[in-house]
Amino acid sequence: MLTKYIKESGPFYLLFSGGFDSCALLGCAIEAGVDVRPVWINNGFNRVSEEQIREQAGNLGCSRIEVIDLKPARKILENPVDRCYHCKGQLIRPVISRGDAPVFDGTNASDSGSYRPGVKALRRGGVRSPLAQLGISKEQAREIAVGMGADPVIANMESCLATRFNYRTRITKERLEIIRNIEQQILIETGDHHLRCRMDDDDHLRIECREMATFSKLIEPGFRQQIVEKGKQIAIFVTLDLEGARKNAFDKKLGL
Repeated sequence: MLTKYIKESGPFYLLFSGGFDSCALLGCAIEAGVDVRPVWINNGFNRVSEEQIREQAGNLGCSRIEVIDLKPARKILENPVDRCYHCKGQLIRPVISRGDAPVFDGTNASDSGSYRPGVKALRRGGVRSPLAQLGISKEQAREIAVGMGADPVIANMESCLATRFNYRTRITKERLEIIRNIEQQILIETGDHHLRCRMDDDDHLRIECREMATFSKLIEPGFRQQIVEKGKQIAIFVTLDLEGARKNAFDKKLGL
């Protein structure tokens, strides 16, 4: 079904993130022999690296990927409640402005029904989401992607670090780097890709994790001290959330 849709679409740009959703699209396009032009846009919010992105594209049989470096607009860094609308709008602009082929992204059918101003920006920009259009869920996209050769370790690295900041808590390069470093250190030790290090306000840094082994690791005196020292570079308090990892709870303050 997805391959048929892609074949009928002809050449297209793909907003590639290295995650399961965009991997499913890239893999099907390569298999179908369609002229797909994957683009990775690096605005500094990615948890995945350029090296990993290129490796993941190669896993799917794609030898070329365009990389665009982009500095986030000031309004995005101020982190308003509709941050994702402004951020996604800026991300897609360099590609949709070309106008020589449609632009696809990996939004899936499981992404509907929640607060997603970024999806609103995609629709206004004319970006097409084949997975959502065809009713393909997150789990189904994962199966397709893995079947096409996607590396699950890299795919699970896909995550926007801007979502780690509570709304109206300013996003800075230093804060992003510390949060990225903390998550990477814990990921290397535990493999818990559900891990999130969130900044609730200027004073509080809070770690969410899912696996019991990760909780255990984080309370080991030596490892705990390393994480605390890193966290205190940008916050006064470094805490462990007893509820564990979950979807962005910051949206609850919006009544959604």
